[in-house]
Amino acid sequence: MESQIEELLPFLHDDRMEVFLKHAKSLTKDLKALVKQDAVIAHDAIRSLINLSGESVICVELDDLDFIQYLIFQIIISKTNILGDLGSMLLSNVCKNESSAAKVLSLEAKPIEGLTAATNAVGQLSDIFMKGTDKNYNPQCNYDFLASVFATLAALPLGRTLLFKKDSEGLSPLSKIVCFTEHPSIIRRGGVITTIKNAGFSVDNHPALLDEQDINVLPYILLPLCGPEEFDIDDMEGMPEDIQLLPPTKTRESDAHLRETLLEALILLTSTRPGRDYLREKKTYPVIQKMHLAEKEDHVQEVAEQIVQMLMRDEAREIKELEEVNEDDDAITEV
Repeated sequence: MESQIEELLPFLHDDRMEVFLKHAKSLTKDLKALVKQDAVIAHDAIRSLINLSGESVICVELDDLDFIQYLIFQIIISKTNILGDLGSMLLSNVCKNESSAAKVLSLEAKPIEGLTAATNAVGQLSDIFMKGTDKNYNPQCNYDFLASVFATLAALPLGRTLLFKKDSEGLSPLSKIVCFTEHPSIIRRGGVITTIKNAGFSVDNHPALLDEQDINVLPYILLPLCGPEEFDIDDMEGMPEDIQLLPPTKTRESDAHLRETLLEALILLTSTRPGRDYLREKKTYPVIQKMHLAEKEDHVQEVAEQIVQMLMRDEAREIKELEEVNEDDDAITEV
């Protein structure tokens, strides 16, 4: 192994991509082996793989079940491994390959006493993400980049299924991560917001998303869309408690793309009549109205207007008109 390390050291510190790509297969294999060495060597190896993982030829070599298992269970889910954050960054890149993402989703695991009751990798990663925020689990790691992993996995049907799957304590991975939509780290909150949006494509799970005794996602979508504006007393009645009395120092999500993503998540929740009714009941319209008035980006305003149209439509009238049309059609048929 010493000779292997000596041979690779020049490559680890060479910024020329073509040097790596010329020998991609053998170099990636050696770098994966170096990830299992001491922390100093593993650090450089992981950083190199992060920088290289955007190349398709490297992605193929990283689509390796044994390596993915080591990355998750020995580096990321470790209370003492100082490379947990780098490992999370690499896993985020690895999961962009759908074949690799499928491998992550297939991984089962044994519960870890004092840490997690989950029996699969996705569930355990969500526990690390929740408990490890602000370095509360591993003093060297914050695990913010796991949010990007969840966002990528939530784009896949099986990923959404596992994010909604409850553990023995009755909690789903998604229920553990939705609370970070206002976290100071844009990596963490951005990944969580995108995860929520992607999870919204699972229409069958909308009841769980909106259930106040389950995931209860609506307050975590609306809070980042709220600014310092006050609501009328009538509007506040029925609103989620978390957004009824916000301080005058409250700030709205600063990133336009994330504001748009939050609005897109709401649009998905309005795709069913029960979802629309619930959003009306929880006074979502006044929040969107004030947000729309303060919004400077045209493309974000347009998405907000779509929500307003969905929530303000007179569905009772539409149903009555449809019934009248059907009655007229029946009458014509009888004639």
